[in-house]
Amino acid sequence: MKILNAIKYLMAIAAIVFIFFNWQVSIVLFIIGTLLHVFPLGPNPLLSVITGELVIAGLIFLFINWKIGVALIISGFMVAKFRVWGNKKNYEYYDEKNKNKDDNKEKEYIA
Repeated sequence: MKILNAIKYLMAIAAIVFIFFNWQVSIVLFIIGTLLHVFPLGPNPLLSVITGELVIAGLIFLFINWKIGVALIISGFMVAKFRVWGNKKNYEYYDEKNKNKDDNKEKEYIA
């Protein structure tokens, strides 16, 4: 975990330095650092950050090339729908598992 934090901070510093030389490299380093920052939190926050980055990039690209911008925005919404679907399936799985667990406890009390 300490190595991940060190890499994350080095990426942030490198992104700040590269702003003066090459802004595209700086943006890539910033995005990688953001993903490394969210990665240990789990899939839900990670998908949330990816959705946000795709939508923001899509809004920026609307001014440069509208086809790429629309594609990025649509892919961001697809990732958001996948995240909602995954949360729903996760809730259903654990809700069913807890119901089965409660049923087993009732059978133990009856027996």
